[in-house]
Amino acid sequence: MERTEEQKLVQAPLRILLGGQQYEVKPLVIRDSRAWRAKLAQTLGMLPQYVNVTTDTPDKFGGAINAMLVAMPDTVLDLVFDYARDLNREEIEGIATEAEISRAFEQIVEVAFPLARSMVGTMRKLSH
Repeated sequence: MERTEEQKLVQAPLRILLGGQQYEVKPLVIRDSRAWRAKLAQTLGMLPQYVNVTTDTPDKFGGAINAMLVAMPDTVLDLVFDYARDLNREEIEGIATEAEISRAFEQIVEVAFPLARSMVGTMRKLSH
C-alpha cells in the first residue's frame, strides 16, 4: 500500500506483512539510514559480475547461479532485518515466505530513498 504524504512527514511506521501477521517498522534516522543504504549499494554493486556469465565457463556459471539463487535472497533477508531492527528474525524466518520478504524489502527501499525521488522530481521540473 502506498504511504500517504502525512505518513511520510510524521515518520509513521511501515506496515509490513510477514507470516500472515502485520508488523510495524520504524523508518531509520539519517545516520542509520546512511549505513543501511551503503550496504544496499554494496549488494547492488555485485550484480553486474553475474549478468554476463555464460555456460561457456561452467565454474563461473555455477557460481553466478549460486550467488543469485542462494546468496542474494539471504542478502536481501539480511537487509530487511538490518532495517527492521525491532523484528524477531528467528521467529519471522519460521513463519514468513520469501514473497512476503520481497514485498517488505520493496516497502523499505521506497522509504529509504525519499531524497532520490525528490532529486528526480526536481530534475524533471527543471527540464521543462
